[in-house]
Amino acid sequence: MKRTLTAILILSAVSSFSSCRKGEEALVSHLFNQRMLVFLKGTYATDYPLGWEEINGNALFVDASEPTDVSGLPAYDALPIFLDVGEIRLSTKGYLSTLGELDDEKDAEKFWDVLSPTRQVYCSPTFVLLNNDNSCIDKAGYINFVELFNGRGATYPSRDVGPGAYQHAGVYVRTFFTGHLRQSGTAPVDTVYKVNGYRMNWILGYDPGIDAAMRSVLPSQWFPLHHTTHPGMQNSMYVTGEYIPLGIEIRFNIKENLMVHSFVPSDNSDPATVVGISDWRRPHTSEIDMGGNVLTRARIFYPDFTRTVRVSGGTKDIRYYYAIYYQGECIDGFGNPTCIRDLDQLPLAATPVRAGNDNRMTYIMPGSYVIQCRYDAVRDGYPEQVLSEKNFELPAELGEFNISCVCGGGANDCS
Repeated sequence: MKRTLTAILILSAVSSFSSCRKGEEALVSHLFNQRMLVFLKGTYATDYPLGWEEINGNALFVDASEPTDVSGLPAYDALPIFLDVGEIRLSTKGYLSTLGELDDEKDAEKFWDVLSPTRQVYCSPTFVLLNNDNSCIDKAGYINFVELFNGRGATYPSRDVGPGAYQHAGVYVRTFFTGHLRQSGTAPVDTVYKVNGYRMNWILGYDPGIDAAMRSVLPSQWFPLHHTTHPGMQNSMYVTGEYIPLGIEIRFNIKENLMVHSFVPSDNSDPATVVGISDWRRPHTSEIDMGGNVLTRARIFYPDFTRTVRVSGGTKDIRYYYAIYYQGECIDGFGNPTCIRDLDQLPLAATPVRAGNDNRMTYIMPGSYVIQCRYDAVRDGYPEQVLSEKNFELPAELGEFNISCVCGGGANDCS
């Protein structure tokens, strides 16, 4: 009986949240009754991401290197997923640091300001139904999951941090579990979660083929998921000393990029097939490590001073995206690159292309920007190809800002 009630609660929650689209901006606005709110998003798109069932025809992406056993794959929207986030931190120190200099907890305490020490879990409806305990119900994990992936963002309990220009944000992921594992013709059940699947945070920490020397100096990419403020991004990471409501959004690309991979375990036993992240950035071919493909981006915004950018010229196609970056991102004061913007950074804002002018990116501060038409050419969920772009200025005025960028359906021209 309890399991039946759980199912009803989950279905009603998913229905109510997934049906909310046009009103999301207003709902978020009403949350700002305190100085600082933190939102986590597990999506490439900041606004109105694709529904789970829309992605790749509701089929998980499959690695081109041919996973060894693809039997029993769940639908994209039915994959059991569990995320456990331990805390979130910010830092004003260490310009362009990789965190490799933090040797122990004492170093970490000096480097980081703790934004929130609160644990939060995120449980897909399928995971809740299959899992044998009720921690996801007790901690509202299924509600958190829906908000993490619907574009609105999961509100994370936080404390205020002091004024300053923040150089880093870190999301400390304790567990990222996906509910599918095949090895030696069997479907092993995880001993902790009592669900068939694998704790992907074990193997997403380092790039495929990383050598031992680099592994010894670099922290895991999942502990924390790490945002670095590169040149050109500073305006999006500043906290004023005045009592003005602000939002901190931290996002990472999971939802749109789930892919089936195989790897050879360290004990050289039979290959294991799991669901990880598409290898759009760091190609994977059976190595045990399969990191480097989840990017993290943080931004700080002041709702009273933001605008919505509405883009016209769209032809709906799930492989096309509008994306916004700051002009001059990843270029230092001497004109030298500090990263490859379109490869190493999530956009400041992004949304899948929809018909006409039904394309909105919200909470954008005044500034100098680039708008792009992007395309998932490889069909792995990540729109890595920039088809067209143009600069624009967003003035400090009221109301929506309208801009044209033809994108989708073969005609792609932002000029």
